[in-house]
Amino acid sequence: MIRKMLYVIFCFLFFGALTSCQELNRDSKYISLNMIPMPKEQRGKMNDKNEYIAYEYKATIKTESESFRNALNAFCDYSERILDLSFEEHDKAEIILAAQQELLPGAYKIVPNNKNVKIYASNEEGINNALATMLQIMQKSDNGVFIPKVKIFDYPDSIYRGMMVDLAREWHEFEYLINFVDMCYFYKLSVLHLHFTDDQSYTLPSDVYPKLPTVNRHYTKEQINELVEYAHKRGIELVPEIDIPGHCQQFQKAYPSLFGFGGIIHQHEDSFVALEEIFAELCEMFKYSKYIHIGGDEAAIQQWTQCKKCRDYADTKGIDSTISDKSLLSEQMLAHFVTRIANVVFENDKKPIAWEGFAKEVNDMVPKEIIIMSWENYYQLTPDLIDAGFKIINCSWDPMYVITPIRKWPIKDVFEWDIYSWKPVHPQSPYINTGGIKIEHSDNVLGGQLLAWNRHIEEHFENAEDGIKEEMLLLLERIPALSENTWNNEKVRTFDEFIIDAEVLQDRFKPILRISE
Repeated sequence: MIRKMLYVIFCFLFFGALTSCQELNRDSKYISLNMIPMPKEQRGKMNDKNEYIAYEYKATIKTESESFRNALNAFCDYSERILDLSFEEHDKAEIILAAQQELLPGAYKIVPNNKNVKIYASNEEGINNALATMLQIMQKSDNGVFIPKVKIFDYPDSIYRGMMVDLAREWHEFEYLINFVDMCYFYKLSVLHLHFTDDQSYTLPSDVYPKLPTVNRHYTKEQINELVEYAHKRGIELVPEIDIPGHCQQFQKAYPSLFGFGGIIHQHEDSFVALEEIFAELCEMFKYSKYIHIGGDEAAIQQWTQCKKCRDYADTKGIDSTISDKSLLSEQMLAHFVTRIANVVFENDKKPIAWEGFAKEVNDMVPKEIIIMSWENYYQLTPDLIDAGFKIINCSWDPMYVITPIRKWPIKDVFEWDIYSWKPVHPQSPYINTGGIKIEHSDNVLGGQLLAWNRHIEEHFENAEDGIKEEMLLLLERIPALSENTWNNEKVRTFDEFIIDAEVLQDRFKPILRISE
């Protein structure tokens, strides 16, 4: 027994020494760790300069789960574009992707040892988050790649971490859409919301209503399909938006007898049937998207009360068009409009999202499964939406809007914001000049979003392309702060600590951009 115990001790010491030798035989250096968002947990030894030891590994990779195949390919693509580093798939790879079902969706672990680096997740979302972290922390070496010997465990607090870009008021070449996907991937945003339609243009293709796409200002079916596949393979959720019943001049210009006039889509059976066909087509076009945005705000809804055909339609749906309170009537008609369009989305097994745009008085008429983007606390207060049972995405005007070049908030303001805070800008908001509103933590707040609107670009730039480039760079500066505060709902570091990583990672990311500055 004693001999056996001595043998075990000998083996333990021998293999421990062997492990140390193997570690020492690897080339190593100390490097800074720059990450956004900051992980929940990281463990490793630092020197007196707050640098971590990093070991050199061969640029070889494999996945033990075929469900991670797309993520592996995306990582290899980004490695070449960021670091000019080509990874080779190999049975004895030193970077290994592995499934661990105990981890929550979106969570991941990175575990380096003397032989390899194992990366664990339970789903594609988690493995993409892990690989985005790898792109932030690894460095190219002469014979492969340096990876810090730091164990990382991480997961997002918010399921909705988004960026929106208005593609309708100012034309964006297709390459920008690819750039936006890349920006979301690198900073672990989960959603790219694309505002495809507005008064200025209808930028989607359409077979069911071929006059809708604006001439020379719409994407082709092939481009949309390429975008859908590109985002899907990188784990980015696309949220396409057709903004109605307002913002609809392109509808009325193309099909006036169907959609009416006056800047709001008229309510009658034929217009709804057409819209249902259009949204069914949209759902099919964006086959991987689980969310579809249906608009719902800034519409001249009082016009419905002055349209006999619209009032007659309302009567057939149980809405009394003869009531004296025409403001309430118009809100009831809006609630019906939002509900009917949302039902098309539901029927296609997707979840509708709408802007905060209807009044508290009609909350009972609107399905609570519709997710509401609360942006101004003007049409309705966020606490009232939550009390009514709606789930909310924080799209606070201040500081989340970017209106190139006239309105943008400092990066620090975006960093200091959190998903439970709103600062309005509209003069008639009850919270104007009060410092805004902050609510208690609520599971009904799903996350937050950065939003880019570009209706002023043409008046401020001789060449609109220059404005689009500036918009992209303004977003790129602010995305890290949005990421930090939707991934970690509680602050985990100061702005001064954060901005160091932000500046380093901005330089690292820029080689990905397909359009030069």
